[in-house]
Amino acid sequence: MATEIDMPSPHRGEGQGEGQGVKEYRWRMPANWWTRTRHYFLYVAREFTAVPMALWLIWLLYEIKLAGNGPAGYYPPRSAAFVAFSAVVLLFALYHSYTFLKLAGVIIRVKVLDRSIPPRVIVMAMFGAWAAGSVVVGFVLIWFAR
Repeated sequence: MATEIDMPSPHRGEGQGEGQGVKEYRWRMPANWWTRTRHYFLYVAREFTAVPMALWLIWLLYEIKLAGNGPAGYYPPRSAAFVAFSAVVLLFALYHSYTFLKLAGVIIRVKVLDRSIPPRVIVMAMFGAWAAGSVVVGFVLIWFAR
């Protein structure tokens, strides 16, 4: 009498009525899968926007380190390349923020007295908070620049 340990395990396709010649399907995703549908393209573009923003923030940290030695020897970058890169990164940041805040109604659920606040109200509140925060930061930057 053979035990479970002595019995060889059946291979794929054996014992289920399938014959020889069963081939394994190897599915491959093409490299340009995200360019075929507008929704996928916008999703990948949104995720890509984090890369230039991260590079710009690393550059900012480096500039802060240089300015830490005192204002006498620090000259901020004013090249056309830096200004153009900063403008492109600003556009990426605005696109990233806009698409994220548009999803706030799906992400955030707030109940008040057993009723959910409509997603449109949540989205408008998030955009309002974004605008108010931008005004406050702009005011503080202008005020301290004097």
